[in-house]
Amino acid sequence: MQVPFYILIAFVIAYGTGAMGPHVSRSTMLAGVLVGAVVMVPSLLIAAVWSDRYGRRGIYMAGAALLAAWSFAVFPLLDTGSFLWICVGIGVAQVFVAMMYGPQAAFVSEMFSTDVRYSGVSLGYQLGAILGGAFAPIIATALLTEYRRTVGISIYMAIACAITIVSIWLLQETAGSKNNIILPVKAASSAIRRPAQ
Repeated sequence: MQVPFYILIAFVIAYGTGAMGPHVSRSTMLAGVLVGAVVMVPSLLIAAVWSDRYGRRGIYMAGAALLAAWSFAVFPLLDTGSFLWICVGIGVAQVFVAMMYGPQAAFVSEMFSTDVRYSGVSLGYQLGAILGGAFAPIIATALLTEYRRTVGISIYMAIACAITIVSIWLLQETAGSKNNIILPVKAASSAIRRPAQ
């Protein structure tokens, strides 16, 4: 899910202002990305609440599936050069990204017991961001340079979403799991070893 996000916030600006894209002004593309971010905020909250009520996996996989399909609409909408359609392309994509980001914090946290939760979540998320997201704009640029069309980038985004769907499908539902129960203070303090005297 990091791949489409970084393409939507970084690569689209270079693409939209470049000679191989619609060649619109940088301020137009930045405003389109900003509109996408504004649309994403309430979508994150809604997706998080839905995941609390209906489970994390379904919302997450739905967001990935919808984004996989929408990946093929984003670049044709950007290619119109119209600010409205640029905002629609990026904004709708960010709603689908929010369907994954909304449940993600709870979903990933609930995979780890409380004694290793902070380390597990931090290590997993940061490695995913570096290995998945950091190279996405570079790979998208290479695909555009090689094929002179954006369909390769759309396929790349869709493959990343398909990997996400399979990965989430293989995981267990964590909503309501027992891993997030915190011991009462008295029980926790009795579990702490006292130094030998």
